Formats: sequence, C-alpha cells, structure tokens
Amino acid sequence: MKDVQAQLKQANDRLQSGDPYGCQQLCTQLLQEQPGLLPAQHLRGIAFARLGDTRNAIDDLSRVWTGQPTNYQAALGLGSLLRQADRFEEALEPLRAASRQPEHEANARYELARCLTRLRRSNEAIEEYRLILQLSTEHTEAAANLSMLLERANRLDEARDWADHALAASPGNLVAGLTRATLDRRTGHTAEAITRLETLLKGDPAPLNKSIILNQLGQCHDQAAQWDAAYQRFRQSNDTLRAHHPHGQPLDFGSYGLNTIDQLRNWLKTQPPASWTDDELPDSINPVFLVGFPRSGTTLMDQALSAHPEIEVLEEHELFDTVRQQWVEGYGLQKLPHMNAAEIQAARENYMDERSVRCNPQGKSVVIDKLPLNLVYLFLVHRLFPGSPILFMLRDPRDACLSCYFQSFDLQGAMPYFLDFNDTTNYYDRVMSLATETMACIDNPLLTLRYENLVQDFETCMRSAVSFLGLEWHRDVLDYRRISQNRSISTPSYQQVVQPLYNRSIGRWKHYRQHMEPGINKLGQWVDHFGYPGE
Repeated sequence: MKDVQAQLKQANDRLQSGDPYGCQQLCTQLLQEQPGLLPAQHLRGIAFARLGDTRNAIDDLSRVWTGQPTNYQAALGLGSLLRQADRFEEALEPLRAASRQPEHEANARYELARCLTRLRRSNEAIEEYRLILQLSTEHTEAAANLSMLLERANRLDEARDWADHALAASPGNLVAGLTRATLDRRTGHTAEAITRLETLLKGDPAPLNKSIILNQLGQCHDQAAQWDAAYQRFRQSNDTLRAHHPHGQPLDFGSYGLNTIDQLRNWLKTQPPASWTDDELPDSINPVFLVGFPRSGTTLMDQALSAHPEIEVLEEHELFDTVRQQWVEGYGLQKLPHMNAAEIQAARENYMDERSVRCNPQGKSVVIDKLPLNLVYLFLVHRLFPGSPILFMLRDPRDACLSCYFQSFDLQGAMPYFLDFNDTTNYYDRVMSLATETMACIDNPLLTLRYENLVQDFETCMRSAVSFLGLEWHRDVLDYRRISQNRSISTPSYQQVVQPLYNRSIGRWKHYRQHMEPGINKLGQWVDHFGYPGE
C-alpha cells in the first residue's frame, strides 16, 4: 500500500507541477496493476482534462463519482466537462450533487446555471445565479450573466441593476457591457448604446464576441434610422461569423439543407400523397402545427395563442427528429408512402414521447407544435397526422428575408444560410417552393395568416385563429403582453413580442433596397404569388 500511496503522490506532484502527461502515464500504470483504483482514476481524469482529452476525462471522473457519490470534487469536474462537451442534460445531476458541498457550491451552481441557460430553462438559471450572489455578491460573472437573462426575460429594471453591479466591479466585463447597451437601446437611449458598443469594439474582442457587438450596433443604427450604417454593421457581423464560427457555413445535406430540400421536392413530385397507402389510424391525436419562414410572426402568434387558457404552445423543439431519421433520411423516403398502420402508430408514439419530455399540457385541449421550418416537413405532418390543423404565418418575403439577415440566430439547422443576403433569398425561394407544393397536395386543415394583418388588425386575426382551432374566444388573448411577462421566450423575438403592436416593420425593406441586390430579384415571384405590392 505504501508503494501505491507513493506512486499516487508522485502522480499528483506531476500534475501540480504542470506535467499532466506524466501524471496520466503513472496513473495508467497504477490502474493496470490495480484496476478500479479510484484515486488513480480521479487523478488521471484531471490529467486527461488538462490534456484536452475530454472523452477519457469524462469516462474516468464518471467512474469515480459512481464509486464515490460523496466525492464532490469529482462530481464538479465531471459536470464541468459534460457542460464543455455540450452534454448539458447529463451535467445537471453531478453539478447538483456538488452544489450540496459548501466548498464547491458557488462553482457548481455557476456551472449548473450555464447548463440550464443552454437548455433554455432560463427561470431555473436565474434562480441559480441569485443563490450564487447570495453566497458572494462579488461573483462578477454571475451578476453579468444574471443581468443578461433578466433582460431576455424582459425584467429590465432588475437587469440594469445587476449589469451596473457587474460593471462597477469589472468595467470591461463584456456580458454586462453588452446587456447594458441593449437596455439603453430598448429604453430609447440609442446614442448611449452606440457609445458603449463602440467602446467594447475598440477593446479588440474575440471574433465571435465582435460579431455580437457589431449586430447590436446594427440594431442601434436601424433604430436611429441610419440605414446605411446599420446595413454595414449587420454585414460585418455576419461576415465575421461566416469566417470564424465553427458552424458558420450551411450544411446543404443537413435536415434543412438546400440539397435535402431539392431531394424532397423531386421525391414529392414522383410520390404525391394521393398515391400513398391509406392505412392511417383514426385521428385520435391531432397536434396543431404552427409554421412559417423565420421572422414571419410565429413568435407573436405563439405568445398570443399561449394566453388562451385552453392552449399550450411548445416552442421550437425538434420533435420529429427521430422519426425523420427513420422515415426521411437514407432509404426511408422510399418506404414512407407505403407505411402500414403499425408503423404509423409507432412513429406517432415516438413523436408524442418526444413531446411529453418537453411539454405537460395539464388538461389543455389544444397543444401547438411551433417550429417555423416544419414548413419543410409538412408531408411528414400529413403522413402521421392527416387531420392535424396547420397555421401558416406569412410575411412580405422582402421583409422576412431582411429580418433573417439582420437577426442574431444560434447557428444551427438552416440558420447559417441567413449570414449572406443572397443565400437568404435563395433559401426562401427553395423552402417556399417545397412548402407551397406540399400544401397543394395535402388536405390537412390549413389557415394562412399574414403578419401585416396581425399587427394592424390583431383581434380579427386572433379570433380567426382561435375559431380555426375549434375553441371559444377568450379575452386573455388580447392581454398576451402582460401574460407573456411570466413566460420564458427563447426565440430572438423576445424583445418585440412584449412591446405594444407596431407596424414600423412593414415595408422595412424599402430602407435597404439599394443593399439588397441581386437577391431581392429572386423574391419577385413570391411577392407576386402571395399578392404583396411591388416596388
């Protein structure tokens, strides 16, 4: 045992002296001699982490924490590594365990809050940051991140207080500075916001942070009617992301990629729904689908419908992901027209299982799946739920595309197409081609609502939507802004939907007409097709 202890000390000394490779070698040798020796496993896990070998580090620390559930240091290390590996759900349990140990509580809660933020569980993340700041008001990063989440939750006064608190301790804190600039812009202090952002820009931030600052500057200049300056900043932001973000280039063969869309269009022409087997089951379950090209008013519709006491809206989750892998990717498309009743039932159950993980409608009579780009998969909606109603939000193609180009999205799925305006208009053309062709050959109940009508005659549009869903009108729908204050809104529209309805975004594209060539020409056919006025 003395030899083992001496070897463990030697391995730890290597680690502490900055030689993780030597530590890892010694621990590996020890584990070969004594498999399952947890102290060696723990040291090796830390060494792997410092060497950048996250997979092996997670494996070692997971074994340690399983064998020693009260080893809170291992739990914290494991949770932190899982968070770094984007395995946010898995990270929660070890981090919660580590937070029970006073020595590790602040660090564990900080990691936990970061995971909850990425899981779009903002209210829980806010509470974790509050607990950290109860332990120490000097935790600047917790204060900055709390201010950011409070701003996104539209709790502006609290957000300002915590941003100022963080900036008082650390004037150069980027998160707090960005949040403070956003608050300035949102409260009409545009010049002050621009000054803050220009100061942050002079600090030579990392490329991804620079892109955020540039986008914020674009929003400020747009708000100040400085159209050329706004477009320049949005373009610089997007160009920076395209060049430096690991997902800055679109995946044409992804689930929402252009090649996939073209493949689906060609397939639909040869396999129209009228030729499919009709073994569908009785429509005992008919979720509602809310779709539309991004930035076409789906979030406004979501918030308004959510205010109705009988409606639950599930916001932007990939509930069809597993079904799509089985029945669309690879050779699935060849089999989809010939699905039998048992296969349809199994696919439905998979969808409903995915939904139940994220949604508890608690007896509400209508559950709405809001994912705008389910536009691409309306044929799959029809195959599994032929009686499901579809709400289709429509907006002037020029305004929709410009808004996508100006928006700061998480770069997943189709979002990288919106980093270039010509790519954006090309993507709109291909998506709408598939969507309109699909709508023409399926018989799901369909209601098209225009964004322009929604903001100009809100009550009439919402009455149409509620009636379409087979529900009685409820006055809370008109009070959605107050009710939205208590909801977490995870889409980029969180700032707009809590404002009074406005129509200044209608025809916004006209301010940027000179910057929109040649992509805007591709939209002409859709402007005509949907009956929007020409130039």
